[in-house]
Amino acid sequence: MASTHTIQASEHPIKSVTVFKSSKAEVVRTVSLNLKKGQNKVGIRGLPSTIDTHSVRVSGLGDARLFDVVCTIGTNKASSYEPSSSSEVIRTLLVKKSALESEKAVRETESQLLLKYAQTLSGEHVTPTQMGQFLGSYVDQGRKIVQAIAELNEQVVEITRRIEAEKEKSASKRGTAFGEVDVVVVADEDSTVELKLTYIVSNAQWKPTYELHATTESGKPSSSVSLHYRARITQSTGEDWNNTALTLSTVASDTVVKRIPQLSPVKMHPRAERSTFQKKGFAPAQNNLFQNARNVIIPYQQQQQQQQQQQQQAFVPQPFNFAPQQQSGPIVFGSAPPASLAQRTGFGGTQSSGLFGAAVSAPALAPAEVAVDPALMQQYVNELSNASVLPLSEDDDDFEDLEGPGAITEPTTVVSETPMAISFSVHGESTIPSDGVEHQVSVAVLPFQAKISYISIPRIDPRVFLQCEVQNSSEYRLLPGPVSVILDDSYVSKTSINDINTGDNFECTLGDDTSTKVTYARSSKTVKSNGGAFSEVFNTTTYTTKVSIHNKHQFAITDLIVRDVIPTCEDKRAKIILRKPLGLADAKDGESIDLKNDGLRVGWEKLVDGKGGEKEGKFEWNWKVGSGAKVNLEAEWEIKVPGEFPWVEAH
Repeated sequence: MASTHTIQASEHPIKSVTVFKSSKAEVVRTVSLNLKKGQNKVGIRGLPSTIDTHSVRVSGLGDARLFDVVCTIGTNKASSYEPSSSSEVIRTLLVKKSALESEKAVRETESQLLLKYAQTLSGEHVTPTQMGQFLGSYVDQGRKIVQAIAELNEQVVEITRRIEAEKEKSASKRGTAFGEVDVVVVADEDSTVELKLTYIVSNAQWKPTYELHATTESGKPSSSVSLHYRARITQSTGEDWNNTALTLSTVASDTVVKRIPQLSPVKMHPRAERSTFQKKGFAPAQNNLFQNARNVIIPYQQQQQQQQQQQQQAFVPQPFNFAPQQQSGPIVFGSAPPASLAQRTGFGGTQSSGLFGAAVSAPALAPAEVAVDPALMQQYVNELSNASVLPLSEDDDDFEDLEGPGAITEPTTVVSETPMAISFSVHGESTIPSDGVEHQVSVAVLPFQAKISYISIPRIDPRVFLQCEVQNSSEYRLLPGPVSVILDDSYVSKTSINDINTGDNFECTLGDDTSTKVTYARSSKTVKSNGGAFSEVFNTTTYTTKVSIHNKHQFAITDLIVRDVIPTCEDKRAKIILRKPLGLADAKDGESIDLKNDGLRVGWEKLVDGKGGEKEGKFEWNWKVGSGAKVNLEAEWEIKVPGEFPWVEAH
């Protein structure tokens, strides 16, 4: 006869959990089993309802043999009867509370009966000695009743709190635990095994987050910083992960390759081109158009009479007007006779399509006074009548959806790379309840060396900002995520980083430097030149900017960067001449020019993704400022534009 084992999953520990980036997690749970000789049926209840029923694996059976594994999702009603279910726990507590309240009522009734009995006693029937003995007994018994009622009240309060806590826990819990696994194991002899149950659940995810901690020494930022690598984990699988080993993986379990892909043949062929009358926006020519054409043909006899009347005048041949003077019925706009026929006949008055596809009739010419051969005219009419037309589908719009031409001369690059697969182990044991709330765990604390720069953009904000450039010298790959910057245990700012490999750099702002004062002044002067009556008027405006920086620190600022921009113009009528800084106009992007002024250098900003630099007029000064010193930076440029009205800058 088979032995049956029913196990509640919540009573057995979760050994480890691996959270993937695909909102799934792999859970490993261990169960201690005492197998009997022969067949053993093991039922594991209370597993997450989000379990992947095809992912269940059973191992750790030793010499025992696994015969069958079945995973199902039970019904809500059946699962609610499990001892570990919240509804069952609350029901049990309510039963205990009711029993305590009933016992309390019995004690209160006992007290009332004792009081009523005491009230029946009188001096006629009870001696003083007996009264004293009764009163002693009454007090002792009353004290016991009061103490028992107080203890019962305390127990009732404790159970009430447990019920409220269980209800709150049930309300905050996300997901259900109706999953069931039935395992059939055959053992040759009685044995104890550590069954390992592995399965995949959904509704679990993680994302990296960081804290960059920096300190100052006498107001000067230290070059040593520490990056706290953390992860925010959210799960609503239906089961709590209590005191378990966590592993965070960048692998998406949905993208696991099941087979090696097969290549298919690739063949080249010309792109199918549609003719003009097959494209959208061209309507078929209707019979009424041709009928109108036939109606305006001048009879041959009338042509003969007109020819005789004009024999005395100079004959000037003109093209015959084939367009109708007035349309007898509605026609589809945009229709026209075939181009080949129009070329052969030279007839005018065709209809053309407007800006939005509306029909625009060309002005009809006056009837030409030209004799037309009836046989030739009949040939034209027959060709028009037999012209083939292509019907439009009902779904066609009035506008043609044109595909942009392929970039033939420009190279096209398609990049694909192997998916990143990195795993991070969280130190120690972690507890992540199934509540759908983000829980933050620590991955590592990474010490880094940083380069501190003082950067100012006075045109926008006359302040000096501290920028920290950090090199990832650790063995960890930093994934994209938000970074909270902490300076001297105070929150400064929040930024983000992209994917940072080992050896790569990233930048963070440490806030602004309040001990460095920046002053920005800008002036302009416009001169109008009058070239005379036959010359264009030009306006020449000279702009000057002056930046003053005062270092009030007790230490020198060795890496000061001041950024500014001069206007650019795509209109060739405007001419911009850069006067100061000297040599910048001839510099290349990324090149630094020594201005021979105690280390002062200037240059165009480096291009980033094709942006910035000289084409956008962005440049920067790089200098050092001694303790308590004050430095000045000056830029000057001229803008010469034509016209009476001045030109303005725009962003």
